[in-house]
Amino acid sequence: TNVSLPSSGTLSTGGLPVTEVTGTTQAMAVDTSYIASNAALVTLTLPSTAAVGAEFEVNGKGAGGWKLAQNASQSIQFTNGGSVSSTTVGTGGFIASAVASDCVRLRCITANTLFEVLDSMGNISFT
Repeated sequence: TNVSLPSSGTLSTGGLPVTEVTGTTQAMAVDTSYIASNAALVTLTLPSTAAVGAEFEVNGKGAGGWKLAQNASQSIQFTNGGSVSSTTVGTGGFIASAVASDCVRLRCITANTLFEVLDSMGNISFT
């Protein structure tokens, strides 16, 4: 099989860059994957600015699990069994892991404000 490579620039190997979070809080960056690795709860906060199509991943590793917090006017929606559910709009809304190894992948579908769960593993809770 022949493969054509670009003659200049950077060849992407795919996937999002990964940041392991060993503290208890983390401001998230667009198009980044996070591993929540702390014995206490790790709270990751969505960025206040995110373009349509921006993606985020959170993988659980530490015993404390993780919580994905929102900024003002933001919400996260997901489909479960054919019905769409959403978090409370604003800083009171969040999704969280039930156990340390739960994972979630999100995409921004309305600039800065609406995020959708594309995939999850485990028992993700929301408010």
